[in-house]
Amino acid sequence: MLKETCEATLHLIDEIDYSKPTPKMLLTALLERTIELIDDGYKVDDIMFTTFELIELVKTGSISENQAKKFKSDHYSETESLLNKINELRDNQYGGNLEYLIELSDTGEKGGAKNKKHHFFKIVEKNKVKSNNESTKDSNSIRYEPVKLPKPNWFARPFMSIELSSWRLFIYAAIPSSALLFGCVLFVQSFITPSTSELVFFLLFIIITIYVGKLIFPFYEANHLRITIAPQWLMRFSQLTAQIESIKLDKIRKNGRPYRKLEFVIYEGKCPICNNIVEVEKGKRQFKGRLIGICNESPREHVFSFDHVTKKGKLIT
Repeated sequence: MLKETCEATLHLIDEIDYSKPTPKMLLTALLERTIELIDDGYKVDDIMFTTFELIELVKTGSISENQAKKFKSDHYSETESLLNKINELRDNQYGGNLEYLIELSDTGEKGGAKNKKHHFFKIVEKNKVKSNNESTKDSNSIRYEPVKLPKPNWFARPFMSIELSSWRLFIYAAIPSSALLFGCVLFVQSFITPSTSELVFFLLFIIITIYVGKLIFPFYEANHLRITIAPQWLMRFSQLTAQIESIKLDKIRKNGRPYRKLEFVIYEGKCPICNNIVEVEKGKRQFKGRLIGICNESPREHVFSFDHVTKKGKLIT
């Protein structure tokens, strides 16, 4: 039964809207490897994967223990969420009469080098999964997930994913530094040899710098605060909100800190109170300086916190 369920799940992965590729790659590779091992004659109870083995399904090269922990914290829970979405789709295709679902599980930490946690697929009864979800459901909690990105405008495509390394990092750092240096030079020049043309040129430079600065400031804010609201010019008119997220890369800089990548993302959740869409927006008034989740059916009362690391939030008003 496990092989047939894995095959049915594998065929539905591409039908799920999920913007982040790594969970899809990991789930696909894990399902394919499980099917291969079953075909090779392995018993279902013996098909298990350590965290390192999970990563080796989608990555090559040596992997440190810290990198393995980070990979799991970044992608394992999202892989579980993706699998839950596929289970819902399979159940809907059977008119809600599907008896068994597939679930990612683990052996638990037992301590010792020979007792590392192992991860595996298992078949569970749908009603048991449902009762477990209902028992842990909290109407004050919400989980956010990345959704499928709309096709970007042609001029926005180069800014959808920017790796801040090599010459890109140099240009990224040079833009504000060059603007500041050039502004100081113009100020000193207009102060030493004042003239109407120099004053007009200096004021024009200030206006242009402020305008351009507002357009690109979110890219610097995202790198500093790790996530922020994307500028409107990156979005289509039909989009109400989106985010720019700063993501750590495996490459390490000379100062010991990792290089980062700025990515255009859209996080949404389902309101646990009314089941409508919750969108992430910039907080105002008492929530100024924060990103919060706002229900599109009750934007005054159904407001949630937003943590892009855990992908979770709590009702805050």
